[in-house]
Amino acid sequence: MTVVRAKDQPTASWRPGKFGRLHAAASVGPTASLCINESWNEPGVGAPTHHHPDGCEEIIMVLAGTADVWVDGVHETLEAGDLVILAPFTRHGFSNIGDETLHVLAVFSTPAPEAVYDEEPERVVEIGGTEGRTIDATRTSHPTQ
Repeated sequence: MTVVRAKDQPTASWRPGKFGRLHAAASVGPTASLCINESWNEPGVGAPTHHHPDGCEEIIMVLAGTADVWVDGVHETLEAGDLVILAPFTRHGFSNIGDETLHVLAVFSTPAPEAVYDEEPERVVEIGGTEGRTIDATRTSHPTQ
């Protein structure tokens, strides 16, 4: 049995109003094939439009709050208990459209998912990555090929 204690996992504030914690990833263990990331997003904050060039699948579950989630330009409103399953290579993102903190859990089908944000197409960010330039306690980056 592997027990993961939240207090022992790396945290980072990726942008103003966003705070996240990795529970499992290539950089922190204890998994070889998943990444689990939890985040708290203040009103108006979330994840800008991006895609995963490594082809991983992603599930985003809303634990508290209300999110506008978009996938390839189609928007849906998700509330606590709702989730979205993101197919490989889709362009997607989310934003907190409520008045309270949006709390989400994201599960990826790889231990170091790559993300390329529309606002920074020249850079690949790896969530829980172990290669490239360290951005913070939870992410690394390298130039796109």
